[in-house]
Amino acid sequence: MILNYTMNKRIAIFFLFLFCFPILSQENSENEVTDIYQSVVLVRNDSYVAENKILPWTKKNLSTGLGSGVVLGKNLILTNAHVVMDSNRINVRLNGSQTDYPAKVVFVGYDCDLALLEIMDESFAENSKILKMSETNPLLGDDILVLGFPNGQDRLTVEKGSVLRYEKSRYSYSGLDFRNVIKINANVQPGNSGGPAIQNGKMIGLTFQISKTGKDLAYLIPNEIIRHFLKDIQDGRYDGFPNPGFTFQSGHPNSLKAVMKIPAEATGIFVNRIYPKSTFSKVLHEKDFIISMDGFPVSNEGELVQTGAKVSLIDYLESKYIGETVQLELYRAGKKYATEASLQKNFSLDLYRETSDQYFLGAGLVFLPISRSFFNGEEGDLDSSIKYHYSYFIQDLLYRYTNRDLVLSFLFDDPDLSKYKKYKYKILESINQRVPKDLNDLQKIWEEEKNGFIVLKFRGMELPIVLESEAIRQINIRVKKRYGVDDEK
Repeated sequence: MILNYTMNKRIAIFFLFLFCFPILSQENSENEVTDIYQSVVLVRNDSYVAENKILPWTKKNLSTGLGSGVVLGKNLILTNAHVVMDSNRINVRLNGSQTDYPAKVVFVGYDCDLALLEIMDESFAENSKILKMSETNPLLGDDILVLGFPNGQDRLTVEKGSVLRYEKSRYSYSGLDFRNVIKINANVQPGNSGGPAIQNGKMIGLTFQISKTGKDLAYLIPNEIIRHFLKDIQDGRYDGFPNPGFTFQSGHPNSLKAVMKIPAEATGIFVNRIYPKSTFSKVLHEKDFIISMDGFPVSNEGELVQTGAKVSLIDYLESKYIGETVQLELYRAGKKYATEASLQKNFSLDLYRETSDQYFLGAGLVFLPISRSFFNGEEGDLDSSIKYHYSYFIQDLLYRYTNRDLVLSFLFDDPDLSKYKKYKYKILESINQRVPKDLNDLQKIWEEEKNGFIVLKFRGMELPIVLESEAIRQINIRVKKRYGVDDEK
């Protein structure tokens, strides 16, 4: 995401140090304990947000979010995106200090839950220390220290933990992205988010999620993801992680290769589905058999065979950057081809990472586009069909229906609507047999059709909602009178 920011000299020097002179960090002696403590900050985020994210017309209250952050450069703070979301004002405070330093968000990555803040007060650099990032990953079972400000406490807390596992997991902030994480055993609390995990005086990851399935289990964003984010923003904007843009079948039998006219000795993967407007949408076909990527042979399990190691094809692509070129070798209908593609994001998925205050209200029915607000809904476990469409919009070709799924998020209490309560959280399929492309299109169709009948068809519901023009008018009057909410906006 680009936040109208031009990189200044300070950030340019920071990147020069971080990426061009890694040996310097190895030669320096280990940070003193007191220096480490002065590299971790309390982050306070004041924002005006609706009382309920999926009821955006409701009263907006001042909300204060508390988290942690780590100093990675002069007056530069790394934290989680979810710590500073919807910010109107951000203040940063050092351990043991009562001084608040105003900060602003300069870059944010929804797809990796990272954000970079800049402190406005130059005196901050005089009182803080920069924490170095480790060049190596901790081993399984290694002891680590987790630093942060749990529950917004003014004093820094240090918790001892250990590394349990490296895995790929869903990042709950976006609800869409599966990336590498480090699973740890440590007493991590709300407020620790954005704080560093330390080994040998250096950061090995950033705390960002607490496990919902076990006590004292949490997750770190590993340094490889953090470095990708930091390198990405060197050009003054954040592009995000490339998306493979296709699904594939691994572990296939030789009989399938024979039918598809693939040499028996060839190893590789069959392409199942290609996402629209994605990296490979113009170069790959379904049933293509990919045998190499950038010169590295592809195994039957979807791994790239590199010198002395194997890496999954997905991890390999996500380690690259938007705009880089990838070379492919493949078989198609028995013939061998070579092609290339420029890496890009999946723009349909980006729509679903956003949140929005936009809604359409007509006849007491409120419609919203699906977004993170639904996936991490404040009303608990939402309708399973929403989560399905949210997660599999691309994989299951749901883009064939509309550019953006619209959901009936709320029904005002009205006698003419009482029989439609079960339609709440259902996905709108059509209005008067027309498929709205987005919220604006829905409003346009509604205006054109409201003087007759409005027929609303929802996915998974056999019968539609049918409203006659006079009923629509009366419902609008009652909703306006009882709840003070404007109709048809």
